[in-house]
Amino acid sequence: MEDFINRIPKGIESIKILIFIGAFRFTEKTKNQLLVIASLLLNNFKPENRGLMLLQELVKEYKLPTLERSVFEDAFDGIELVSFPISCTIFDLLQTKHRGDIKVKDLVNSHKKQVRILAYLISTKQVPIKIGNMYFGIWIDNEGAYFDIAPFSDSFAVHPLQEGGCYLLLGTVEIDYHFPTIMLHKMAKMPFMPDSRYMDTNNQFKTQQLIKEDVSNTDQQPYPQEHEINLPSHRMKF
Repeated sequence: MEDFINRIPKGIESIKILIFIGAFRFTEKTKNQLLVIASLLLNNFKPENRGLMLLQELVKEYKLPTLERSVFEDAFDGIELVSFPISCTIFDLLQTKHRGDIKVKDLVNSHKKQVRILAYLISTKQVPIKIGNMYFGIWIDNEGAYFDIAPFSDSFAVHPLQEGGCYLLLGTVEIDYHFPTIMLHKMAKMPFMPDSRYMDTNNQFKTQQLIKEDVSNTDQQPYPQEHEINLPSHRMKF
């Protein structure tokens, strides 16, 4: 870190961000220790003193107390700064250890079967149809495999999405061209474990609200049906 600070014109706030996203984990020091070291190095540090000298004077090494920090604290740091955890997966932050009854790799053998699967929401796309709106969603399971869901507006009305995060999904598997899609019946958002960085219980679950999915909406009218544009009901011959 000393070498980095001497060569790169960054202030204490920028150094703190780099520390919190794990940029200095190669030092094998905890984030708490790195914050103390950065404060010592940058205390009364003048910009004109930056730059490597021919004979670089080493900063005195201080024996720091053992400052423990959990991997989950690092994960919440990552969510606040870059919208996703770095030190572990999003599933590791859930209160529940349940990972659903089935994985994506097993869906191709579950055509027309009702399944429960735990998944992380990547993106949603709204498609207008005659009876309201249909939504397509892209998800991944805890093994990182992708799949789609196709809920109709009545499903969303009863079980609405609560923005990004992990959900337990209940639906029927449909296989089309060897690709599985789940026709959604019910879903429930799974809560994170409390964020131990905050003492106030009102703030211990606010980090989850920072996770956002990619949303694609449209104001276009539904595509017309055959009888509305007078298409022939039989195949045309040429």
